[in-house]
Amino acid sequence: MVRRRAGQKRAKRERSQAHVLSRLGGVKDGQDTDASYSTDVEPSGRPPRDAQASARGVAEQVKFFKTPLKVSYYSWLYVQSQLRAAGTYAMEYPRTLLYSAVVGILYTAMHFIKGPHTPVISSLDGTISWYSYWVVLGILSSIGLGAGLHTFVLFLGPHIARVTLTAHECQSVVFAVRGSGAFECMQAGGAGFSDILQKVILESLCWGAGTAVGELPPYFIARAAARGSSLEPTRGESLKD
Repeated sequence: MVRRRAGQKRAKRERSQAHVLSRLGGVKDGQDTDASYSTDVEPSGRPPRDAQASARGVAEQVKFFKTPLKVSYYSWLYVQSQLRAAGTYAMEYPRTLLYSAVVGILYTAMHFIKGPHTPVISSLDGTISWYSYWVVLGILSSIGLGAGLHTFVLFLGPHIARVTLTAHECQSVVFAVRGSGAFECMQAGGAGFSDILQKVILESLCWGAGTAVGELPPYFIARAAARGSSLEPTRGESLKD
């Protein structure tokens, strides 16, 4: 029973993919779309071979440089569907959504209300911006699909080197690494390996987290390609032909 349901779900998904590809490629005048893309499936749960071949032909014709408007249009439709799915998912957790909205409103309101909390909010903003900067650099280093920026060599490495040199010059790690008085000696003290490591570890971890996030787009592209390949016959079926 479980295997039968899985086969039915797979067949339904493949028919949906064939229908989307038919919309991408369009139909000729007087051509019946239902006839070109039959909803029947083979006993194995796969769409008919003529539908597979037609879907492959349509997919090969849809290229960004050949049909940029069509690709952009359907990309926008995909983004809309993902946003709707995200909204539906968020609405399934109303308490979390409510708490997040309340915290966001209060945090924003504190920026416009002057009081003893103003220095704390300013410091919090600076901290969030600083570490978000390293996360973004990490994303840029791995999101380029083979052409990413070498942000470690350009940014993180020089930052670690500057912190290390300043610590040895000041014989202390008591100095700021951002702001107007960055890398200025404040007081003498110890500057061991563990002290310098603690000074740069948060930036390094944020950069590493960004590199992990940057690997997600290639993963989703590969997963989408693997799902799209389900319309093609398997290697064994091709050899039998």
